[in-house]
Amino acid sequence: MPDTSFLHRYAPRLARHHYKLLLGSLLLLVLGSGFAPASADPGSFTALVLQNMVVGVLVFSSRRRWLLLLCLLAAAGLEAGVQVWGWGALRSLTGLAYSVFCFVITLQIFRKLLSATRVNAELLAASMCGFVLLGMVGMFMFVAISYFQPGAFAGVPAGPSSVQALNYFSFTTLLTVGFGDIVPLTNVARKATVLLGLAGHFYDVFVVGVVVGKYVSRTVETAQEDAALPPEAA
Repeated sequence: MPDTSFLHRYAPRLARHHYKLLLGSLLLLVLGSGFAPASADPGSFTALVLQNMVVGVLVFSSRRRWLLLLCLLAAAGLEAGVQVWGWGALRSLTGLAYSVFCFVITLQIFRKLLSATRVNAELLAASMCGFVLLGMVGMFMFVAISYFQPGAFAGVPAGPSSVQALNYFSFTTLLTVGFGDIVPLTNVARKATVLLGLAGHFYDVFVVGVVVGKYVSRTVETAQEDAALPPEAA
């Protein structure tokens, strides 16, 4: 039988830090492709998407593993079709597979936020992961709109670098710091931009409310426990 002592030894450690690992993978996805030349897009960006999905499958292996693995295999198969047979239209389906992946991970994040009893680094990493995942879903939504409606966004360069431009536009919309260098022109693009902005505001209010509420509740409980102790115990 194969030796599984390594997995038994390190699986509990991964379970305690899986949101931190996922956050590191997401930051690599968002920021890492910026160091690649434009000619390498969108291939390099897709490779970073796949590494993020691999990390997600590994760190959430005990929860909805098969659904996450199915999303990973679908994205890898679609990208193989793009690279081997040149079916560029399949790349939009890769974004769909990754969006389903993001949805499943986001459900786990909401469960973490609601079930956590105290605020710690893992909870903060989970909340940050949810925000970055929301930005990635927005990017793929804009990429799909741009594919089916060419010219839907003004200021987006043609060719491979359009993915990075729409990634930038998604996060500037989510952060409400739009500089006006990229503008939605069609009705669908404008409505999608509004939808992403509303989702970002809802997420901010939800996360801030939950995290602050848990922190205050924990602080009050600690103060009550200290007050209940006899003077000699305190």
